Amino acid sequence: MAAGGRHAPPHPGQLVEDLATRQENAIHTGTLTLDGTPIDYRYRGDGPPLLLLPGGAGHAGVLDGLAAHLADYYRVVAVSSRLVSAPPGTVHVDQHPKAYAEDILGVIDRLFDEPPTVFALSASAITTLELLTRHPDCLRLAVVHEPPLLGLLPDAGRHRTALEAVRAAARTGGMDEAARLMTETMTAPAPGTDIPDLRHVGDWLDGYAGTLPEPPTPELLELFTVLGEFQPLFLEHILIPFATGEVDLTALAAVSSRLVPIAGIDSRGQLPYRAAAALATRLGLPLTEFPGGHLGPVDRPAQFAGAFRALIEER
Repeated sequence: MAAGGRHAPPHPGQLVEDLATRQENAIHTGTLTLDGTPIDYRYRGDGPPLLLLPGGAGHAGVLDGLAAHLADYYRVVAVSSRLVSAPPGTVHVDQHPKAYAEDILGVIDRLFDEPPTVFALSASAITTLELLTRHPDCLRLAVVHEPPLLGLLPDAGRHRTALEAVRAAARTGGMDEAARLMTETMTAPAPGTDIPDLRHVGDWLDGYAGTLPEPPTPELLELFTVLGEFQPLFLEHILIPFATGEVDLTALAAVSSRLVPIAGIDSRGQLPYRAAAALATRLGLPLTEFPGGHLGPVDRPAQFAGAFRALIEER
């Protein structure tokens, strides 16, 4: 401290270093074309390679908050799906995890010099399981957050019927009704039959009950408007093909040392949490709980990033 309680001015070299750090951690964007398919991506930071894959329709911007908290420690690349990256009005068919996995393989080949750690949320967690099954050597570690795989649940038929009702509402233009049915299906608590070993990393659980989600930034609020435009496409072409797809448990068991199933502590008993628990149980892995619910990476980015760093540092 300088005299009078004021901070001493920074050394000129420190100013240059701070400016370089800010520039390095600013968001940069780009687009790859993979076999004629455009794939948008965002990148920032420097360090070990980390690939972030968003849920829902797959807009990378929803993970900007998480990326901001990780960019001081990793080179963070967040990738949008081919649905989001496509020119408007050009997606008319169902999307499938195998095709999306090949997209991510192409991204890794083009943007990384070594296998990255992959963090994937919801639908993208299903993509990542497919990628791990087909190309295990392309990634260092797969951290999959609540992949909603209905086939792992004993009441899969009931949930499929509910999701069909969601899609039917979306097709008739009843997006409010579709959103209501979607929320009801995903969040209605149900007893879990698979009870894996639960674990927690870092110190976030201490005092967690007294915390609240972070308020969304203006940028995130603006993005929510954009995401609303993709919601009909998500409900029509991603929701059921992804949630009802089969996962190769035998292949995953062979590479389970590279897989970490995680779930939000606030979504216990809900469909995506139960699916993550079932996946962990089938593979004999623990389920690692993280802050928040299904959207914990979005609405609790600081807490989530801290838990994520603790997880990676122990691997």
